[in-house]
Amino acid sequence: MENDFSHGGDQPEHPEAASARETLRQLQDDGSRLAARVVTPWWYHPALGVIVAAFVGSQVLPGSTAIWIVAVGIMLLPVLTITYNRRYGVSTTQPAGSRGKRLLLTLLAILILAMVSSLAIKFLAFSPWWGLIPAVSALLATVVLGRRYDDALRDELGGRTGRA
Repeated sequence: MENDFSHGGDQPEHPEAASARETLRQLQDDGSRLAARVVTPWWYHPALGVIVAAFVGSQVLPGSTAIWIVAVGIMLLPVLTITYNRRYGVSTTQPAGSRGKRLLLTLLAILILAMVSSLAIKFLAFSPWWGLIPAVSALLATVVLGRRYDDALRDELGGRTGRA
């Protein structure tokens, strides 16, 4: 009578364990290949930053100008994302790990602060030129943190971990 722990010849001790290890190795390889495909073109974050800066900066403008700028920005966002998706064939909808999530939440907090600052400038009746400060801050945050987010996403998809 033979038990489960004995093995003869070249057979692995536990065929299920060997199969599971091979499947995990293949998944890691797939993650590495996916990480290599998630390449954001140089123009993506500056274009997104300009749209975000227009949203933020438009809030200090008088009359219906802000509405028109926001409307154009809303139309440009899908154009930007569709162009990226068609060109590279990869789309991500959420962070792949904790570092990416922290960067995304940091960016969101900065953009909210910039928007609130623009609204405060308008309601306090400061010169609309002061609106450039939160608009430029939003643009820079979008470009810098967007690129760091992409790096974190690639690292997390590829199974590598790092610190922000």
